[in-house]
Amino acid sequence: MNRSVGIARSSALRNRITFNSKRSLSQAPDDGKGDRLTNILMRAIDSRPRPRPKLSEEEAAKNYEIGRNYVIGRFKQHNEIHHDIACKIRLKEHAIRMMPRNTDEKLGYLRKEALEIDTSDEAYPPMWRSIPLDTPPIEDYNVSDYLQKDDD
Repeated sequence: MNRSVGIARSSALRNRITFNSKRSLSQAPDDGKGDRLTNILMRAIDSRPRPRPKLSEEEAAKNYEIGRNYVIGRFKQHNEIHHDIACKIRLKEHAIRMMPRNTDEKLGYLRKEALEIDTSDEAYPPMWRSIPLDTPPIEDYNVSDYLQKDDD
């Protein structure tokens, strides 16, 4: 959104919300709290953004290179992930095509069973299974030391 449009909208909103002395008492709020709060909020909305610090040409070039390398790295990572997913989908579709057709009397049920999605509780990993994490486990850390025990 253009800043001038935002300022115009917020000032129009301020003119609509704040009360001046020309309006009648029937339009004034019941207590002065709402008007004060509205003014505080409107000042926060209308506040000017902090100016960016001026960078030297060396710092600007360094920041540009850092950002450029970051974007290139993320682009490569994105492409690797999507290539991996595409290969897995292609292999899955190939495996399904290699299965016996439904018209086969003895083995036709295999394709139907393979394409069904099992949503039973047994299909999911058990709740006690630990989740792989990005960090290694902490030595001498025992979860039971930090669990609250119910005293009945």
